[in-house]
Amino acid sequence: MLDWFQKRLSFGADLSVPPVSVGQGGFLSGTHVASNLGWRPVEALCAGDKVLTFDHGMQTVVEMVRETVHLEAGEIDPTRCPMHIPRDALNNRVPMWLMPDQGVLMESDLIEDHQGDPFAVVPASTLDGYRGICRLHPDNELQLITPRFEQDEVIYLEAGLLGYCPAPRDLLTIGVELQEDIYKVLPIQEACDLIEAMTTAETLMMQGAMPMMPAGSFQM
Repeated sequence: MLDWFQKRLSFGADLSVPPVSVGQGGFLSGTHVASNLGWRPVEALCAGDKVLTFDHGMQTVVEMVRETVHLEAGEIDPTRCPMHIPRDALNNRVPMWLMPDQGVLMESDLIEDHQGDPFAVVPASTLDGYRGICRLHPDNELQLITPRFEQDEVIYLEAGLLGYCPAPRDLLTIGVELQEDIYKVLPIQEACDLIEAMTTAETLMMQGAMPMMPAGSFQM
């Protein structure tokens, strides 16, 4: 039985901790990434290495951003507390961690019904309470590694989780649309509404009753 089946599927377990928008994110050291050399720890990657992407095959890493985050016990800002992803919750073969502002590419018929595209990026923070995903206090030191590419990409993590890697931005391009966005990144409220609707649909399906979702139950 999948780990997340054993977790409570109610959404929004702790509404006192507000979600955060998709940002630069970053993957904790030890997270495995699909590359041309097989599954490699993200910290082993270097600029020039090739990583398997969701839409564009093997792409070259142009930059690796590395950051050490020091956390004092009991003093962590809950909005920065990493999200614990149970095994199989998002097609990940092992339990893993994501930073709350890390984007995750989700697939759902609920997205396709409103966008014509079944995929959208949501911040990991909005997944709190979904399939057993929750905020947990990590170790006192986190090693964050972020691979970047020439354009926005989505990469494979721990077999099947789809992590969003935005291309580098500078002060001249921030806020300027140079080209159409490759991926639809949902704002916080739309992402929360989507995950709540997905949770409801999955709960009903597990109970053996899957009625039609009422019109307007999720709108973007």
